[in-house]
Amino acid sequence: MEKIDRRNALGILARWSAGSFIPFSWFLGGCSENSNPSLFNAAYQSLMASIVEIILPETETSPGAKEANVHHFIALIVEDCYQIERKDRILLGLNQLLRDGFTDLSAQKQYEVIEQLDAEANNGTHQIPHYFKDLKSLAQWGYFSSKIGIIKGLRYNPIPGSYKGCVPYNGEIAWY
Repeated sequence: MEKIDRRNALGILARWSAGSFIPFSWFLGGCSENSNPSLFNAAYQSLMASIVEIILPETETSPGAKEANVHHFIALIVEDCYQIERKDRILLGLNQLLRDGFTDLSAQKQYEVIEQLDAEANNGTHQIPHYFKDLKSLAQWGYFSSKIGIIKGLRYNPIPGSYKGCVPYNGEIAWY
């Protein structure tokens, strides 16, 4: 065990207090709404906004994924957390949709394309996972962990009351 003398203690104190001079806003610089990941430009953002709105559309009782900014969430997760192969697979899929003019299609045609992609992703014949499976799971994760998704998409109860562990399940669902 190392002996701490006055000189070491002052050195430790100086290093710790130096950290307090760094403006806290520097740590939150990437949290602004205007931050845009480098891989996902405006065309990708617009395309993903259309896709997530088809996956989780606006209803009478809840806003859609586009209003919850899920497309920004997807871009950040893919940019910061996914490995290169997975990023490339998603970008290639999005590029194909852009080349095919997905954003210029009517709403019905866009829905049909997404329905076809979902069928392809779930048919089980791919050796490499389909990029749409990633987009769909990220859309669901982003929506149901957003404030809009939690409060308006799920049955939100801010004060649930006391915990009762032995209550029989009556088939009630967690969403409206």
